[in-house]
Amino acid sequence: MAVAGVGNCCSALVQGVEHYKGQGEHMGLTHENVAGYAVSDIEFVAAFDIDRRKVGRDLSEAIFAEPNNFPRMAAPGALGVDVRMGRALDGMEGNASGVIEVASGPAADVPDSLRDEGVDVFVNLVSGSAIEASRLYAEASLEAGCAFLNATPAPVVANKSLSKGFGEAGVPLAGDDLLDQVGATVVHIGLLEFLNGRGVRIDESYQLDVGGGAESVNTLWRTRGLKRDIKTTAVAGSVPYEFPLVSGSTDYVDFLGNQRDSFFWFRGRHFGGAPFTMDVKLSTVDAPNAGPILLDVIRGLKLASDRGLGGPVLPLCAYGFKRPPERRGLAEAYKLFRDFVGS
Repeated sequence: MAVAGVGNCCSALVQGVEHYKGQGEHMGLTHENVAGYAVSDIEFVAAFDIDRRKVGRDLSEAIFAEPNNFPRMAAPGALGVDVRMGRALDGMEGNASGVIEVASGPAADVPDSLRDEGVDVFVNLVSGSAIEASRLYAEASLEAGCAFLNATPAPVVANKSLSKGFGEAGVPLAGDDLLDQVGATVVHIGLLEFLNGRGVRIDESYQLDVGGGAESVNTLWRTRGLKRDIKTTAVAGSVPYEFPLVSGSTDYVDFLGNQRDSFFWFRGRHFGGAPFTMDVKLSTVDAPNAGPILLDVIRGLKLASDRGLGGPVLPLCAYGFKRPPERRGLAEAYKLFRDFVGS
């Protein structure tokens, strides 16, 4: 596989693959095996970034370079994969200009790099604010004929022209905007599905997130509206009626590092119209939250390629993303994925 964006999520992914290789205990994985593919079958062969502190370094070293702040959970040896210069197409706004230090020099030819390294799956982990870069990487993946995973809120699956191109070329696609293992959006959806299933009427609800790290500051300054719209739409789909709802990132707190704090509030009525309110706080380390879902979808995309599928793969999109082409409830999406991979 190849990865675009050597940030904290990439660090957690690379370290996670190393951590679970040869482990007898697989706590934290959602699926140890996906259609015969183990985590140890994943091999990193190419990586792209724009920060001068990462470009030109071996991936095993670049994942620990600033501004990354996800701690060490494994010690991967040299991978023989030098991080190549990506394309800085989206610029920097606000505090983001002080977080990323853009490297100089020519950008790599991404399609040629993917072909030369025989990439099966290309994973897009660039900042959520890098809309144009995400589109470029998707087009490069399509040109090279390798499956593409869009973990960002940038519209790739939601871009009808791009999705159609992947379908016509027989290249699998999954996205948009990864749904974390115990992230705020999936927890909000789960609580609303639970309350609705218990006969509760939800009158109002909100979810607010604060966090540190480069992803939080870039999301705040450039794509706050897009991210809030995606999250609110994803959460709203969990209840079969409309009610006042807000779901999204609200602020950047530098000293939180890679931690994210999420706050949920619910007001509703249960038996006989009796009122209730509920407050919930969730604190997580952000980067590893993506790990198990990424590992599932990466292996699912390899399976889709093996089967000759092209375009958005619904079981993978519904299971792993906030903005799939067709929305499903959590339980139904999980069953779709399990049926697809034969678990």
